[in-house]
Amino acid sequence: MLRKILNTKNTDFSLIRGLKNASYMSVGNLISQFVGLIGFIFIARLFGPKNYGIYTTVLAFVTFFHLFLFGGLAKAIIREGSKRKEDFEQILETTIGVRILFIILALFICLGATFFTNYPDYLKLFIIIYSSEIVYYGLDSFIGVIYQTTEKMQYLAYFSVSTRVLVTGLSIIFLFLGAGVLTILIINLLCKFAVLIVNFLYSKRYIRFKFNINPRIASPILKSMFIFTLIKFINVLAVKIDILMISLLSTSRDVGIYGVAHEIAREGLLLRNIVATAFFPIAVKFFHSNAIKIKTLLTYSIALFSAVFAGCFLLSFFAQDLVILVFGIKYNHSGYILSYLIFYLPLAFLTLPFATSLQATHNEKILLVVYSLGAALNAPLNIIFFYKYGLIGIAYSTLVVFFVQSLSISFLALRKLKAQGYLE
Repeated sequence: MLRKILNTKNTDFSLIRGLKNASYMSVGNLISQFVGLIGFIFIARLFGPKNYGIYTTVLAFVTFFHLFLFGGLAKAIIREGSKRKEDFEQILETTIGVRILFIILALFICLGATFFTNYPDYLKLFIIIYSSEIVYYGLDSFIGVIYQTTEKMQYLAYFSVSTRVLVTGLSIIFLFLGAGVLTILIINLLCKFAVLIVNFLYSKRYIRFKFNINPRIASPILKSMFIFTLIKFINVLAVKIDILMISLLSTSRDVGIYGVAHEIAREGLLLRNIVATAFFPIAVKFFHSNAIKIKTLLTYSIALFSAVFAGCFLLSFFAQDLVILVFGIKYNHSGYILSYLIFYLPLAFLTLPFATSLQATHNEKILLVVYSLGAALNAPLNIIFFYKYGLIGIAYSTLVVFFVQSLSISFLALRKLKAQGYLE
């Protein structure tokens, strides 16, 4: 099968190219996350559970409203741009106005929602100041589309590492100078916008497009955008809203305790998403004129699950001791939570080949249905398990949701792709 893929004449698909893209992003991510881990350790240790909980709450609250940027627009552009490279510049020019509109919308909703929380006034002020991060993320993710569609993934890695080095380096320096939460948040913002400017200027080497502020978007992209956005929105409700819910159900200290375990486990999920991002445009081109064997797809899925499960199984024995060693005894419960929470990662990797194939073949509606089921389960399970088991109950809820989603996606993907002739 591999030989067939590599020698296919009717498509630009190349497994080697996909692996190359994934390797660029993976190496960049490893460097970025290693640097970020250093900053994460210093911030958590020097702040302590309470202040780290405040810091984490601000980040979790603001990033939640990334949902209203309609992030599905990026994936829709990548899919259309990968199929119609000659029209890519025009596609960008007709969609940048939409992205700007969504940035304003997301910022307005975030600021408005702040006043309806039960957070103390100082925490609301921190959120209002940091809300400008929405502008950064909206523009940065749009520029990132250029590198993904043109398969220049290395630049995504370069700018990611640059941002992380600046944020981490300056944060550590100011922490040792006695800086508080607000100072670290402002440093975070300044570094991100500085790299964004350089990123935009460099992207012009590959695609030059005009900033057309009039929101215009083609019908096929509009439909795909809403579906991809709904998938992302519901997926966040299903598995990524835990920190925000803890901040509403409990104390800042609990947010800090769970936040450490959540942040460590999230590194594995980021790696999974990087691989998915690298292979998505290539999968679009491949499925445009090819089919893949069921056995091959299952082999990839099972291999990913087995490798990640083995790693998580070994880590679970040492998770608590490692967290205490790195973050201190005050984060003892974080290690206990982590020893359970990490087992959602094998389930996430299990679905990677299926989810990528579904999105590449315009079958993302299946993911929308499955993630809706996960969202419907997660919020009530978080509440029920939290009051029954305490903070560890949030981890139990995550495991249940991922288990249900992984089985559903795998089964429905096999049935749908087989029926459409994409599997043989």
